[in-house]
Amino acid sequence: MPDELGFDELLDDGGLIARLLGRTAAGRKRELLYGHGADLPVVLLVGGPGMGKGRLLRCIRSRFGPRVPTAFLDCAQTDARELAEEQPGSRSEVTEALRKIALQYGDWGGDGGGIAVPRLYAGLAAVAASDRLARAAPLVDEVGRLDGILPPGSFWRGVLKGTAKNYAGYLAGLVTSPLAGPFLNALLDGLFARVSTEGRAALAACYGEYPGAGGHPQAGLRALGEDFQQGGEARRIAEGFLFRALRQDIDAAYHGVRGRMSRVGRPALLLDHADGSLGRRLVKPALEDRERGHHDRLVIFATARREDGGRFLHRAGTSHDSMATWQPFTGTLPEWSRPPGGVPDHAPLWRGVLLVRMPVLTRDRQKDEIGRLRGGHGQPDNAVRLRIHSGVHRLSGGRPRFVTRLGEATAATAFPTPEQCTDWAILDARVRAGEDEQGRPVADRAVADVLVDELIDKERPEELPPEHRSHWLDLLTHLSVAHDVECAQTLMRAVQEDRTERLNAYRIAELLEDTGWPGCPRHFIGDLGLRRLLTRRLYRMRDRGAAWHADHALLQGHYRDVGDRHPDPLFVTAAAHRMHHLLASDGADLVTRYLADAFRTRPVDEWCEELLAIADAALIGVADDRYARALGETQVRGDTLRRQVDRLLHAVWLTEDRTQPLEEIVPGVLRGPLRELSEELARLADDAVRYQGPEGADVARAADGAALLIRMARDWGDRAEDKQPLKRCVCTEHIGFG
Repeated sequence: MPDELGFDELLDDGGLIARLLGRTAAGRKRELLYGHGADLPVVLLVGGPGMGKGRLLRCIRSRFGPRVPTAFLDCAQTDARELAEEQPGSRSEVTEALRKIALQYGDWGGDGGGIAVPRLYAGLAAVAASDRLARAAPLVDEVGRLDGILPPGSFWRGVLKGTAKNYAGYLAGLVTSPLAGPFLNALLDGLFARVSTEGRAALAACYGEYPGAGGHPQAGLRALGEDFQQGGEARRIAEGFLFRALRQDIDAAYHGVRGRMSRVGRPALLLDHADGSLGRRLVKPALEDRERGHHDRLVIFATARREDGGRFLHRAGTSHDSMATWQPFTGTLPEWSRPPGGVPDHAPLWRGVLLVRMPVLTRDRQKDEIGRLRGGHGQPDNAVRLRIHSGVHRLSGGRPRFVTRLGEATAATAFPTPEQCTDWAILDARVRAGEDEQGRPVADRAVADVLVDELIDKERPEELPPEHRSHWLDLLTHLSVAHDVECAQTLMRAVQEDRTERLNAYRIAELLEDTGWPGCPRHFIGDLGLRRLLTRRLYRMRDRGAAWHADHALLQGHYRDVGDRHPDPLFVTAAAHRMHHLLASDGADLVTRYLADAFRTRPVDEWCEELLAIADAALIGVADDRYARALGETQVRGDTLRRQVDRLLHAVWLTEDRTQPLEEIVPGVLRGPLRELSEELARLADDAVRYQGPEGADVARAADGAALLIRMARDWGDRAEDKQPLKRCVCTEHIGFG
């Protein structure tokens, strides 16, 4: 997909990125958003899998990176951790990440040239020289390894490199005992002896503020090295201070005559997957520093999957309703200022964050992208094209990755008629899956399988226990038929029966939220597209849909055991919940009989609620005869009432499931049985008046029910004509069913 897809407003000359950085992608100056020297927020780009967070960072890097100093770090990559594990006494994942960031600033070739990072160098050198168990030669090598983070030819590089070399000979002869103390002292003494007054002042202003330093930078650097060696919270403080040192180095590059003349705008740091462990260890100290008044000019763009940015931003028991949140395509730029009244070290971190919700693609942009992907492919006829657009829109919910993958698949697949272009057919369409590690093309695969790999397998929750990683996808697959947590937990007990380590449904719901998937009160898997992917996978998990039928049978048994009249928060009664799973797996005859019997005894409003909940069922793996049943073209056993209910059930099922084109006759098919049932109730009311008198309870029930069904005939028919679901749901409220 084009990297800029859906990001026009964010990337244009007057957009958020240009105004934050003070430069356009073409290099023209822009007035800085939030002013010069102001307190800046960390810009947190939030959205679940497939929303384009990493793609937006790539756009910023490629478009604005040549104009302002820019560094990028993917916090999910393991290279920093692997390098740290080679020398755990003198490195950590954070120090390796900071070194990688500093190398990028040092190599920057735009206006003003690379950025020297002497403060960071001094801190990393102190850490490298503080390993109590290291011998002389490794200590010297570890400090020498840091030379690359200073730009070639810079004053600081000569001073600091020379300081280490002066002591290399002395230390090389003392190899019989660990030398962290002597080496660190020698390194710092030599450093402060060689630098200029201005350089000593710069290091003093930085490391003199280290906790316990009392204004003495050498004491601060020694304490930093000791804290790093101590580990735990002390190491976290040291690592956070090193990030502050880097930000002070970047600020210093903009000061002085040369900096003011050669550098324009603000530098950028791009942190992908910043809600992971490494990202939090970088973002959190930056937010804490800014809360304490240590402001800097670095614009930090970080990505997170949770809608609220991540649990680490919020203190337990506190509200974050006033958290600054902005959605692109509102026509205005976000206003931001730190809320008043915060107490450093006690204020929640969200106070320093601007939350930017990643935009979904509008229907017009989806159509444009599908058209672009078709390229030289022949255009389908208009009815098929409209059906493709409708199916992609509904399945994707506007998620860019979903739209592009489905667009690629439909562009390469011929759908002869709209009726053959069902949601299941779109998900079965094949798409090129890319290349393997050797760069060889991978065989075409169903687009549903590709999306499962990209959005689930590669986006596992960080906190998912290792023993559950291999079967995480299988757990979610079974949960595609679940509704509330009770329903989900029933499945999880059965699926994990043979396991000693188990995940309960409550924990799975939390992990899904952490991964950025939306919730829905009516469906455990709260995203319609994701649920369709998992439903398809469940049906194909075993031959002839055996796993699908087994899960529904399990839930039928559970709700039978609960008791038919037991209240159910989603289905009114446990019996209706059972009928839903029966309809999804075994057909409609028993469901029709249940609804017809209930119609004679239940309040009509409750009966209609049960009908809508029951009919929200997927139909997969069998011939679809719902149109014939809705039109009354199939012989149904029973009396007139049962035939009317059967027609209504199948018309509602078609409207709610909507995996195939909805023909124009369906609104009328919906209205017909409802009006007929209303007539039936009106006749019963007349009979009750005749035999009981006008004040009888049966009269009131029948009359009220008849009036309600007439209103339902109008309302449900109108919703079907507008291509809207009959029962509102979070899953479909923002996308409709068209």
